[in-house]
Amino acid sequence: MSAETAKRQSPGRNFETLRVTPERDHVLHVELHRPEKRNAMNMAFWREMVECFSDIGKDSSCRAVVISGAGKIFTAGIDLVEMGSDFLMVEGEDAARKAWNLRQKICQYQETFSVLEKCPKPVIAAVHGACIGAGELGLGGLGRG
Repeated sequence: MSAETAKRQSPGRNFETLRVTPERDHVLHVELHRPEKRNAMNMAFWREMVECFSDIGKDSSCRAVVISGAGKIFTAGIDLVEMGSDFLMVEGEDAARKAWNLRQKICQYQETFSVLEKCPKPVIAAVHGACIGAGELGLGGLGRG
């Protein structure tokens, strides 16, 4: 693969759970890229979506974004194997503190989807197959009104 081809396939940064490629002039394709896990959303995904779309928002050469999922389905939602304990074992000495900490955690994860709404470029979700849980709420809901 030439250096130019490598640059076109991954403008900006490399991500563990996303693949970003230029689709056409001024259009970026962001692909959820964990097909072996049915694009389930792990810890890296939540961080990388914010980083990716923050970068895209600043990219003057990008005028639109298409987001899709690799493999047979768009997304299986939250990766419960990796993240289940993050929600089940919330720190706190009592119910109120646990609830407060859980709310903070949920707000932090919500930023992953809010960054799509805040993106100054049009974002189009190309949903195929199943779109489950957090995928339906955050990504699959793009364009629905």
